[in-house]
Amino acid sequence: VGVILKVTLLGQAPTDQAQPKAETEPSADDKGPKGSKGSVPISKSKKLEERVKASGSRIAKAATTIYNLRGVCLLRIAIGVYLIRQTHWPLKKKTKDFYKYAHELSEQLSQPSIMFKARLTNGQEIMLDDYREAYWWLKKKTPQDARVMAWWDYGYQIAGIANRTTIADGNTWNHEHIATLGRILSGAEEKAHRVARHLADYVLVWAGGGGDDLAKSPHMARIGNSVYHDICPGDPTCSQFGFYQGGYPTPMMEKCLLYKMVRYGEPGIPTLDKKRFTHAFTSKYGKVRIFKVMNVSLKSKKWVADPANRVCDAPGSWYCTGQYPPALASLIAKRKAFRQLEDFNVAKDEESDEYVKEYHKRMEQRGGGRGDYGEDDFGDMGGAADQLGIAPYGCFGSESSLGSDKVYSGGKTGASLATAIKFAAEKKKRFVAIARGSSVDGHAFAFDNAPKRSKSLDMDDGCDMPCLDAEQFSCGCADDVCKAAGVGAIRGEENARRWLVYEVPPEYAMMMEQEKSANSKKRKGKGGKKRSPKSEL
Repeated sequence: VGVILKVTLLGQAPTDQAQPKAETEPSADDKGPKGSKGSVPISKSKKLEERVKASGSRIAKAATTIYNLRGVCLLRIAIGVYLIRQTHWPLKKKTKDFYKYAHELSEQLSQPSIMFKARLTNGQEIMLDDYREAYWWLKKKTPQDARVMAWWDYGYQIAGIANRTTIADGNTWNHEHIATLGRILSGAEEKAHRVARHLADYVLVWAGGGGDDLAKSPHMARIGNSVYHDICPGDPTCSQFGFYQGGYPTPMMEKCLLYKMVRYGEPGIPTLDKKRFTHAFTSKYGKVRIFKVMNVSLKSKKWVADPANRVCDAPGSWYCTGQYPPALASLIAKRKAFRQLEDFNVAKDEESDEYVKEYHKRMEQRGGGRGDYGEDDFGDMGGAADQLGIAPYGCFGSESSLGSDKVYSGGKTGASLATAIKFAAEKKKRFVAIARGSSVDGHAFAFDNAPKRSKSLDMDDGCDMPCLDAEQFSCGCADDVCKAAGVGAIRGEENARRWLVYEVPPEYAMMMEQEKSANSKKRKGKGGKKRSPKSEL
């Protein structure tokens, strides 16, 4: 205590207590060699080393003295208090903020809201309760053993709120099973029903726009195609399953089960066959629709529910996975296990590697092959067009100038002359109008009634924009392409368009008809009888 007081109050450095020295005779070793006078001379290096040590000792004592001065001690205390103040309070505040944020986030993640405020188009604020309402309907209006087919995203909610069995949920790690679900939902209605009747009693879809099932449907088709390559042959990204510009569905999308269910009841939407699926419920604001599966296979349902048909990892184990009913054996046999490039614990094969590489190439728009749909059917477009006598009929700036019986298409059809001519021939139309909207797609109409030449425009820069597949031919323009060409909408029109109209060569239309007839004959079985569709899954 005395030393501390001296240091802090008087600024005196502590001193070592003097130790008594014993008086001893020098040893024989301390004395010089026999016959010599005095000690052994010290070398220069030894003297230098001793001087350095002495200087270091003096510097250390001086530093200690300064360090322990009263003023320096008070300064050290002040600096310590300042540093604590500068670090403690901000750190404490940030700690509290992080603690609050972590707890709020954990509550949000652990209790996802299915009821939330929304605003109608007229500005009215509402409480959107469609999802809970739909799950509650399942709980109250369906048998306890009902099985609900829906995309896996909603599996937990259906099981937790409706207390009904689902086909898949967020813990379904079996990629091939998810692909089977994707195949059903993205498949044509008839084919989808052949499988669904063996697995489910109801089908639930999210509708109403935003993140509904139509927005997710391209992923369903791609996942399905990764296991069942016959969904989109030669096209890993299923590019023909989706929508053209303007929201028009592709032919594949228009036929699929999901499209008909999500858009159920809307004008112009294909209706469901009531012998396969019947509408059972639509929520108040149209966010959820539920359909009953008709002609459910009770045999398959009973087989799946039988504990004897479950596969346990060990005798008497609680972990027992179900199996697909025997009626789906031919479908399940078509599956090809999906092996990603990143999979390190499964054997690779060349086909799987090529499939995944091609998928990534297309998704990154770095090239890769094309699917069967949309190929340039004329090969050398320029030479074939000359032989067929293809020439522009005229350029028009108004959609109303085109035939009243027009049928729309988009995507590549609106940018490629060959694809547009093929589209019109397939629709058995005499004319096709093209308005290219970008480097790869645009708009197209096929129709029979010839436009009035009196309404045609002079060939300006917009009319003269080249086709994707043949630069010597014009494919008109739309929107940004028209803007780049320096042309705008004509009077009375909202959108900038330059429709290049071509007449379908009769020879090509005849060739398409013959090809269609030949393909129809190939699909027939032996003896001219068609294969029963019920045998296909």
